[in-house]
Amino acid sequence: MERRDTQDQAIKFFINGNEHKVSHKFSATTSLNDYLREVAGLKGTKVMCREAGCGCCSVAVTHVIPDYGKLETYSMQSCLMPLYAVDGWQISTVEGIGNQKNGFHPIQERIASFNGTQCGYCTPGMVMNMYGLLHQKPNITAQEIEDNFDGNICRCTGYRSILDAMKSFAEDANIPGAKTIDIEDLNKNLCPRTGELCSGNHSCTEQTHDLSLQINEVQWHRPTSLSDLGCLLKTNINKKVKMFFGNTASGIFKNQGPFDVYIDLHNVKEIYSFQIGTDSVRFGAATSLTNFMSRLKENQEKTGFKYFSACHRHLKFVANVMVRNAGCIAGNLMIKHAHPDFPSDIFTILESLGAKLELYDCLTEKSANFSLLDFLKIDMTGKVILSVELPKLTDNEVFKSFKITPRWQNAHAYVNAAFRVKTDNRTIQDQPSIVYGGINSETVHAVKTEEFLSHKTLSDTVVKEALTILKGELNVECDQLHSSPKYRQELSVTLLYKVLLGIYNPDNVKLRSGTEYLHRPISSGLQTYQEMKSEWPLKKAMPKKTAPLQASGEAQFVNDIPTFQHELFAAYVLADVSAATLESIDASEALKIPGVVTFVSAKDIPDGGTNNYMVSSGMFQLQPQELFATKDIAFSGQPVGMILAETQSLANMAAKKVKVNVCDVRQPILSLEESIAQGKEYDPPMTEFVVGTPDEIWSIVDKTLEGECSMGSQYHFYMETQVSLAVPSEDGIDLYASAQFPEMNQHVAAEIIGKPMNFINVTVPRLGGGFGGKVFDSSAVSAAASLGAYLTGRPVRMSLDMATNMQVCGKRAPILAKYKIGFSNSGDVQVIDMDYYSDIGCTSTRKGEITHAMHYMDMCYHVPHWKIRPHAMMTNKQTMTATRAPGAVPAAFVIETIMEHVAKVVNKHPIVVKEINLYEKHHKDHYGHDMKDCTIRELWRRLKDTADVDGRMRQVDVFNQENLWKKRGITMTTNKYGMMYFGTGHSAYVSIYARDGSVAVSQGGVEMGQGLYTKVAQGVAHALGVPIDNIKVRSNQNIITPNNTVSGGSVASECAMQAAIEASNILKERMRPIREKFPDADWKELCLKSVENKIDLSAKYTFTAAPAKPHFHYFTYCAAVIETEVDILTGESQIRRVDIMADFGESLNPTIDIGQIEGAFVMGLGCYLSEDIIFDSQTGRILNDGTWEYKPPTTKDIPIDWRIYLLPDTPNPSGIRSSKATGEPPISLSVGALLANKLAIQSARKDLFGFNDFMPTVAPYTVERAQQSVGLSVDNLTL
Repeated sequence: MERRDTQDQAIKFFINGNEHKVSHKFSATTSLNDYLREVAGLKGTKVMCREAGCGCCSVAVTHVIPDYGKLETYSMQSCLMPLYAVDGWQISTVEGIGNQKNGFHPIQERIASFNGTQCGYCTPGMVMNMYGLLHQKPNITAQEIEDNFDGNICRCTGYRSILDAMKSFAEDANIPGAKTIDIEDLNKNLCPRTGELCSGNHSCTEQTHDLSLQINEVQWHRPTSLSDLGCLLKTNINKKVKMFFGNTASGIFKNQGPFDVYIDLHNVKEIYSFQIGTDSVRFGAATSLTNFMSRLKENQEKTGFKYFSACHRHLKFVANVMVRNAGCIAGNLMIKHAHPDFPSDIFTILESLGAKLELYDCLTEKSANFSLLDFLKIDMTGKVILSVELPKLTDNEVFKSFKITPRWQNAHAYVNAAFRVKTDNRTIQDQPSIVYGGINSETVHAVKTEEFLSHKTLSDTVVKEALTILKGELNVECDQLHSSPKYRQELSVTLLYKVLLGIYNPDNVKLRSGTEYLHRPISSGLQTYQEMKSEWPLKKAMPKKTAPLQASGEAQFVNDIPTFQHELFAAYVLADVSAATLESIDASEALKIPGVVTFVSAKDIPDGGTNNYMVSSGMFQLQPQELFATKDIAFSGQPVGMILAETQSLANMAAKKVKVNVCDVRQPILSLEESIAQGKEYDPPMTEFVVGTPDEIWSIVDKTLEGECSMGSQYHFYMETQVSLAVPSEDGIDLYASAQFPEMNQHVAAEIIGKPMNFINVTVPRLGGGFGGKVFDSSAVSAAASLGAYLTGRPVRMSLDMATNMQVCGKRAPILAKYKIGFSNSGDVQVIDMDYYSDIGCTSTRKGEITHAMHYMDMCYHVPHWKIRPHAMMTNKQTMTATRAPGAVPAAFVIETIMEHVAKVVNKHPIVVKEINLYEKHHKDHYGHDMKDCTIRELWRRLKDTADVDGRMRQVDVFNQENLWKKRGITMTTNKYGMMYFGTGHSAYVSIYARDGSVAVSQGGVEMGQGLYTKVAQGVAHALGVPIDNIKVRSNQNIITPNNTVSGGSVASECAMQAAIEASNILKERMRPIREKFPDADWKELCLKSVENKIDLSAKYTFTAAPAKPHFHYFTYCAAVIETEVDILTGESQIRRVDIMADFGESLNPTIDIGQIEGAFVMGLGCYLSEDIIFDSQTGRILNDGTWEYKPPTTKDIPIDWRIYLLPDTPNPSGIRSSKATGEPPISLSVGALLANKLAIQSARKDLFGFNDFMPTVAPYTVERAQQSVGLSVDNLTL
């Protein structure tokens, strides 16, 4: 064994071929991501969750695997990998594999050309995940690609375009533009020893040296043999030791430590073994989960080991691919050992199979085999897992496992289970192995059920008794964060039923669907639109101009701005209770920490400053809200101050040490039901909304019904959290903000320090997602950073970690609607009476959102008579805030529910009833808008024909008649989305540089992924008649475009573009005499001649519009057909097919607009199916404030077959350039997935119980809610 001289206390590694040496000056917990971004200055690698749940921090690593001495390259999340663990490794980052200077990598080019970027914050992680995958599998298939994009979250795109881009590299790709990658283009095995190109075939064993470092008070070791590891464990037997491999557990259990000794196990050769024996297969404990899966797949055809294919299938649902790349078998098992309530899939599978663990004891220097149950009871101090042994099974042994999760991938299980049963036809031989995870910290085997089933021949009686015994012996723990004990208990029962049903192989074919998993094929997409070539480059379908820079990580976000000299980092100090009185704040312990500079609270606001970040202006009349609480604590997570420190990690740590003392703590109000019961409606009450003569119509309608529906909250989940950077200048502060409303940020930042607005210079480069969440809450972060900079005279950066961001910021408002409907026998709705309750949080600021919902309540359905009583309700939550389509999302939920309810009562399919109620062109809507330009009936007709709705309805009926335990549903939804040009408008300043004719545009809109910069460039290129490559659109700066309104309401792109076109037209008019004088001059010559004639080649224009009457300038119309399939026994579902047709007028850019459809639709899927906020019932604290608990959709939650059509030949007479805005309308179409799932479940209820009732609609309609709404009991589980 080679030992490196570590007297210099340095490690060495390569980043993009460049050597880096790192001393012991960093903390032992410093991550690779911290180093890449803050020391190496490689900001292409992003950061968000810091728990390996989002994928934006992905990099590729290359190092030697000790057991066979060869290089291996794979992707991993840099946020959890400790810096000192990468000694000797080669790290490749996104800007290292390709960039604009040296040329873009094929992966970067492909994702850009496929329009796989929107805000671009997640894109580097997507690129690097694919880079690692292609290194692992150069001949990768489309299925393997889809299976391995489970760890990268994108809130913007809807994933379809990303998956298409990546699948275009597959050897079996059938996508236009597909091409496999040449190994030379892929590159890049870079040697971890030299940083040079390396084939991977030569010896690199010099890398496998041991390592011992003293890092402040902490020891860091990397042994290369089991004996050395044993010596380290023995020497430090009484110290707090952390052995680690991938360190992935720290993403789940974040408060471990502190530790005295860290031991990196990567180079211990003895724990990498792989041996195939006659009766078993042995896997080394350090086998990564990815390599474990590969070994299983390679050997799944061997006699006795065919169950490996089932294990492989299950492991695809463990964490995500980058966690599986980094983590190992032993690491996962040690999580279970340390946290018995952790639902480890690895443990569940291995225990059911009767696997054995080989443990090494450093004190005895001997190893011994143990069962997994015995392993849980062993004190592992001084011990290490060496290997796992999987047994050979006989041909008549059945193995089946399950993982039921809130979404398809990258989620902890509600329940996992594994079953090993030896059978003889329908008879169970011996005692089966029935293992569950997620029940409680003690339950592993269902012992009583195992004993009962031993040697039983399956029959209805036997199965029901077994299921009854199982239900009785499972004592499910209650946990506010997880699903209900009732669901987990009943789910456990149905999983055993699935297995027994499969063994029994029922004669009744209708039951056989209960034995099968939901099968998800490879996804596909189709996009159809009309080309408008006469106006190109305007209205041309093209990806965003900045997409390649996003793909290479060179597109700069606020937190990518390099650190300034003497910069400080800020972290909020938060109240941890709701409904209390602030008594005092003690920051003394935090201020003792070296590197912590100061604590700032409300008392530090200078004279003349205002402790308020909700300032009113124009159409935005807001209730004041303190930046830092002074007395009343209204919600858990409310800031009471902030820490300023030399690093972000120090600031975050110190903030947690500040003691916030409160008194008069009261029970928080956390739900609408509680608020209603306690009479917490805000004064004054909102005005009743009445249309027609609703009180009179009730006496003449044929039928009436009453019902209610409720919808939860939704977090924006922008990938770039709230961030602002305030830099003192000679006469003010330069503020760099991630904000949708720069003018408000400027105003608040000035007011907090008592200065005029010209003291603050605001720049907004771009946003890593917004969705309404950076309209108001960004002002608080800008105010805090500006206050810190003003008080200290130093630059201050406030970048919220994900948990803080979720605790502090507002979200979508939950709603409850109680309705009464009057309608004809045919289903024609005549009158709606409704109480509409909205939880708007701890202030009344968002009352306007309720009015907004009423504007959209009709959607595309004509109802002549309305009476709505809106109720703005108070809760102890942060003030709710705008979230993509804040009015339309709840409105569509309510009106589509009503239409489905009416359909159930008149015994017609909802599609039929909805069609009856669609607007006609001669109608007026409920606010008096003339519907003469309404295209919804044309959309509906074309979509029904194109999507073969009638034929598919019959197919769904046939499927449901033939299957009991799998059911399908199909429905249609509509959207009528009012667009309004509001506020002070948007400005554009166009400059032509005469010497070369290039053009720069500064404008007042904010680019957040919606393609604003590209549409502006298209408009300017069209107006000036120059190539689009001549034009650059620059960041939003308030010095150039002051007083601009918020970028929201979907209209910012078209408004900014029109402003730029008008500014360009001013320039054209100025240049017209020169053009007439020199008709043959080219563009460059024309520009030079113009300045020679003293013509100003810069112009500004502000686009505003006259107020709309009655409310909106025009409507965007969409319709969708959604077909889903539900596993009735588990509640899991999948979206089989979605067809969307949209009237976008003459689209300004079909590629971008289709991307907006896809992204909005998938965000809606999250709202209606999987996302909600969970609060601690006593403190009011948000419990699911991380990626492992909060679940937006991922790549396998999108439609399997997804077809999008833009309605042709429909210019918009009221829109800019005959177009329509696109960003928000499609989101509410997603409610159809919820309603289709309900239809599927109603089919099962009718089969099982004869029920034909309408179930109340509740969103999100989670996997748990879906299964529980069936109402199954053991008596229904027959053979």
